[in-house]
Amino acid sequence: MRVVAVANQKGGVAKTTTCAAVAASLAQDGRRVVTIDLDPQANLGLGLGLDEAELDGAGPSAYEVLTGRTPLALAARPARGAGLERLSVVTAGPRLAQAEGELFGQIGFDEALKRKLRAAAATWDVAVIDCPPSLGPLTINALSAADLVLVPVQCEFFSARGVVKLLDVVELVRERRNPDLAIRLVPTLFDQRNGICRAVLEQLRAELGADVSEVIVGVDTKVREAQARGRPVTADAPGSRAAKAYRDLAREVWSILSARAAPAAPASTGTDELPASGGGAGGGDRVQQAA
Repeated sequence: MRVVAVANQKGGVAKTTTCAAVAASLAQDGRRVVTIDLDPQANLGLGLGLDEAELDGAGPSAYEVLTGRTPLALAARPARGAGLERLSVVTAGPRLAQAEGELFGQIGFDEALKRKLRAAAATWDVAVIDCPPSLGPLTINALSAADLVLVPVQCEFFSARGVVKLLDVVELVRERRNPDLAIRLVPTLFDQRNGICRAVLEQLRAELGADVSEVIVGVDTKVREAQARGRPVTADAPGSRAAKAYRDLAREVWSILSARAAPAAPASTGTDELPASGGGAGGGDRVQQAA
């Protein structure tokens, strides 16, 4: 099983939309996919056809998985809707916010999710993780477990500037836990008519090169309509511009994952743990200048 984390500590950049659409596209291409919602706002399940009652403490959630109360395979529920038969979701639930406090301070807390994923490795081909809008223990768990981190970036000043801290954390995770973690920044909510959008995109590509995806997800009202119906846009409006972009992104993701076929190294059992949030060196200054 290969693992993709979708992360950005800034909200409103289409992170959950990207997670749902990429996961759905991979499933529609015939792969067995599980999505894991680590965001206590719990929107991912709603976007994959579950209703509010299923998110309000009904059954095991990501909290029970992370704290060892329930195996990942038993916490996963089927996504709802045509074309999503190969897609499962582990919901966030109201107790997930407690997990950060319970995990922090435990030996190897930053690899708790990696251990749970390894135990379920034969069940799915891909896991796609929706991270919370923060750089705390939940996001670090996802980065420590991932083969690839997708970073949705809205092409505007504050969003691009905020990528600096995330890149620092990615570099720290590479140094201490996951040296082969790949990264792709994904321009989202892009408005071709806006000069600032175009300028920020140009600077991101100039400073970060191949780490910026060639796929650009533009503003598309079909995304909001799909969200209101509890469907990923790739399933609800497959002919839309956004759906085409996300299918292209899913193909790029699978290409990256396919190139990383070597078995992962065993999880560390040492005490050289990552801090609960930001830090570390990396390419942050370059992005700040670009913004």
